[in-house]
Amino acid sequence: MGDWKVAEWARRQLGRRHERPFFLAVGFSRPHLPWYVLRKYFEMSPEDKVTLPLVKEDDLDDVPPAARKFARTESDHRRVLRYGQWRRAVQGYLAAVSFADAQVGRVLEALEDGPNASDAVVVLWSDHGWHLGEKLHWRKFALWERATHNVLIVVAPGGDSRREPLLATG
Repeated sequence: MGDWKVAEWARRQLGRRHERPFFLAVGFSRPHLPWYVLRKYFEMSPEDKVTLPLVKEDDLDDVPPAARKFARTESDHRRVLRYGQWRRAVQGYLAAVSFADAQVGRVLEALEDGPNASDAVVVLWSDHGWHLGEKLHWRKFALWERATHNVLIVVAPGGDSRREPLLATG
């Protein structure tokens, strides 16, 4: 898988001693579509245990027509419901998130085990959020909180041997 290969490359870079400060950018595509990941990540969130988002059928009644157009309820949400794929779609998203999380963990493990751990700064940020039926909407492409939500974490060496997040926002 592409993201596994990216993590493996980053692990090799972090395993080398760098005499001068260096910058390493590592980017993963998951949990972006398509939600193709190894079966074990799907098994972490069994379909029958997936919790669907709470959705009010009239959730768009209080928004202007332009916002209802963003929701694409006629194409995306109705199609997901018509074909009974809501749980499977949420499961696929959760599997892709778990896979991405595992790759981030592999990179951070290599950093901690590598020769540059004591003087490295780690910045982790995410792309856009994703609707899984909330507001009768799928995908991003909206100004609702779910779609605009992202993560920013900065970790830097402190006065002790532990790494503590300096900032974590969402």
